[in-house]
Amino acid sequence: MGYELHIVRQADYENEEEESNISLEEWKDYVATDKELNLTNGYRLNFPGSAGTWQESPGFCEWITRPPFEDGSLPWLDYGCGSISAKFPDDELIRKMIDISIVLNAKVRGDQFEYYDMTYFSNGGRPIM
Repeated sequence: MGYELHIVRQADYENEEEESNISLEEWKDYVATDKELNLTNGYRLNFPGSAGTWQESPGFCEWITRPPFEDGSLPWLDYGCGSISAKFPDDELIRKMIDISIVLNAKVRGDQFEYYDMTYFSNGGRPIM
């Protein structure tokens, strides 16, 4: 596991039980318009001594205009259960997620139900609780 942020859209953001309602088709349509993202619909799991195993994941995409991490992987966003997620996002990926959320009329939420908007960058890196 790891800490994740999620792009979610709900009718009532105070209701922690309400599920996000971003459809896979809506997400794919967005990715098709964003030239910085590449829809791969999966990723390669690399294990020492192996060529890697392909893991299908509809809606998975990589941020191709961002430099790769030290391990050669690219920042990614994954679709699932009506939301778009990223694990251990840095500030650049948080900003990208906020930009995407604005287009999708959604919000960026952490695992502890805190929210991120552009004030995150002006208030010392603190999300909205």
